[in-house]
Amino acid sequence: MCETKIKCVVIEDEEHTTKLMENYISQVDQLEWLGSFVSPVEFFNFDRMNEVQMIYLDIQMPNITGVEFLKLKPINAEVIFTTAYSEYAMEGYELNVTDYLLKPVEFSRFFKATQKAIEQIKLKTLAQSPKRADQVDFIMLKVDKKLIKVLIDEIIYVQSDWNYIYVFTKHQKLMVLRTMKGIVKDLSAYRFIRIHKSYLINLDHFKSIEGNMVQLQGNVKLQVSRNHKSELMEALHQL
Repeated sequence: MCETKIKCVVIEDEEHTTKLMENYISQVDQLEWLGSFVSPVEFFNFDRMNEVQMIYLDIQMPNITGVEFLKLKPINAEVIFTTAYSEYAMEGYELNVTDYLLKPVEFSRFFKATQKAIEQIKLKTLAQSPKRADQVDFIMLKVDKKLIKVLIDEIIYVQSDWNYIYVFTKHQKLMVLRTMKGIVKDLSAYRFIRIHKSYLINLDHFKSIEGNMVQLQGNVKLQVSRNHKSELMEALHQL
């Protein structure tokens, strides 16, 4: 399945910064650049404005600043501020922006902020998208020498073990010769989320979380890693 690219724009009145941001965007495979604008007013006239999922937004601009722009119109997109002044960071967080980048922007910092925004977009999509009428509701798994049809709704969680994965369903445990990366891709259209490098869970079977332990249907308890807990909590809040 081909991953849909995230549509982004740059709103920036400094040409050299705009060119830099466009160059950075071109190096990130998950992003699709839709255009750059010298002001929020110009962006308002963009006929594809409603498609935009991520905005790299300068704060200091003539006529309307980035902060005023966000206060003026609700934006259904992840926003990353770009600014030469670190004192604007706090106001940015109060406006619920994803991150802020200090000029001159370094690629490593740009990439980190971008990945953070991409994860937020994926979580929103995971939690909000209804099941399509034409969406396949099963997966075929090769177990030993047999192909087995497994209903998506019956998968409780997946555990990785070197070159194998174990798929735990309501009725059975299946050992499959494949990687966790592959099964994550196959199940990306459904309500599954990684909670640990070794665990992928079906949110439809989630029951509770206490500390760093998640409980799933069937009295299953799994550990949540520190790196994945914030993503899990965000996904739960979106349910």
